[in-house]
Amino acid sequence: MKTLKSIFRFYIDSSIHVALAICALVQITFIKFGVTKEYAFLLFTFLGSVAAYNFVKYSKASKLYHRKLNTSKKGIRLLTILCSLFVIYFAFQLSYDTLMYMAPFIVLTVLYAVPVFPNDRNLRSIAGVKIFVIGLVWCGVTVLVPVVYVKGNLNLDFFIELVQRFLFVIVIMLPFEIRDLKYDALVLETVPQKIGVTKTKVFGSILLVAFLLLTAMKDKLSPVEVFSTILITIITLFFLWGAERKQYEYYCSFWVESVPLMWLAIFLVLQNLFA
Repeated sequence: MKTLKSIFRFYIDSSIHVALAICALVQITFIKFGVTKEYAFLLFTFLGSVAAYNFVKYSKASKLYHRKLNTSKKGIRLLTILCSLFVIYFAFQLSYDTLMYMAPFIVLTVLYAVPVFPNDRNLRSIAGVKIFVIGLVWCGVTVLVPVVYVKGNLNLDFFIELVQRFLFVIVIMLPFEIRDLKYDALVLETVPQKIGVTKTKVFGSILLVAFLLLTAMKDKLSPVEVFSTILITIITLFFLWGAERKQYEYYCSFWVESVPLMWLAIFLVLQNLFA
């Protein structure tokens, strides 16, 4: 049992779980835009996500190093190095356009962790921007870059999907902000710090309603997308309202970060039912 707990903790702390969640969102984008079998890009996304998240969490420059690392430092460091090397290899397989669209999000990730601004600050430490930077990076990496990679049309449906993904990511980040109330300095001015826990949940609920209603504005809309969006809205709402200051250790880092995986699973099941 102790071994299983150690493996699970390494799985969470090494960012493998969140990387799978990001890949799930990329795959959802591919499915919605009729793309199949883009395994190379999914692998690139997975490796890049592990490397990027571990850099943000465990780099001494990020100032989060002291708080998060609970498992083997050497194991996570080795995994991060290997992922970084493979990401460089796969980057050479990508088109120039894909890399150019990916570059701003890489820069934002670096600026999020590295204190390059006055007074030894990074993007994370600038008041009120943390959650929106994460939302911007996630929607770019999971919608914009994949569509550019497959040379898809940047039409109305694409822009609606981009906005929806941004709203979705913002909402699933809110439970993390509620959890981190006991850690975050007041100068960060996170959403729960500014408006309180209950109003944060109301705010997230409003964003979810907008996320759901935007689906109706799409030109190409399938029953699978409609029902999957409704179900994932309900599931996300459940986890949002279940978030508290004191919560189960893995409530956010496993269950909330599993919501994108649940969304993909729902999508695949409904595809089979409606096939």
